[in-house]
Amino acid sequence: MTSSEYLGGESVLLERGPQAVLFLHGFTSTTQALRPMGGILADAGFTVSMPLLPGHGTTPEDMAAHSHADWRKASFAAYDQLAEKYKNPAIIGFSMGGALGIQIAANRPVPVFVALAPALFLDDWRTFFLPILKYIMPWKKSIGNDVKGTRYQEKSYPRFHLKNVEDMLYLGKMAQKDLPSLKMPVLGIQSEIDHTISPRCLDYFIEHVGSEIKEMHRLKNSFHVLTLDNEFEQVAQWIVDFLKTHMPA
Repeated sequence: MTSSEYLGGESVLLERGPQAVLFLHGFTSTTQALRPMGGILADAGFTVSMPLLPGHGTTPEDMAAHSHADWRKASFAAYDQLAEKYKNPAIIGFSMGGALGIQIAANRPVPVFVALAPALFLDDWRTFFLPILKYIMPWKKSIGNDVKGTRYQEKSYPRFHLKNVEDMLYLGKMAQKDLPSLKMPVLGIQSEIDHTISPRCLDYFIEHVGSEIKEMHRLKNSFHVLTLDNEFEQVAQWIVDFLKTHMPA
């Protein structure tokens, strides 16, 4: 494990059964947001890999020094490393991790893909001005910890650089292009009250993915960070059931 003193996140591997899952976290976040759900998946018998993406879990300045290329490279490397020991791992991608996971699933023999509030685009007219704003007022207050419940809170950066928002949007656009090439069974879950990523992203995902087997769920008592919020145990159960139904023996 690579520890992070700043936020407490770290790369985690929970080795259980022969079926493995790569679980990718979101923008400005860490694996801390995935640990409770990852633990449920592990208790269900799955080996779960939760890598910490470059520039995350350290400082906002460190994150600003990284780009979409670094996150994409690290995500592919994490999948390939997991696949060396476990044949054809499945992927769960939360938020920006969903955009990254879609790109992996389009280029690797992924048997099952799960998208949790996938960051495919932002419904915010201000993104049009990002090329200018990132120089005029480069730092913005964090959008993290969009959690309705009180049981868990997400640890994320208090601020981020607008350059990294461009990076996230780029990953979302690349993921949109890759969606038709995904043919494996897919599960999509997002809250109806997501203040970070438009709920329309899940509709877009389900409508454009090339899979014949599609399952979608909407949450009513959670916000964006559904991996920690009021219904995270229900979300985990949907994922476990879907994996057990569609993962190859």
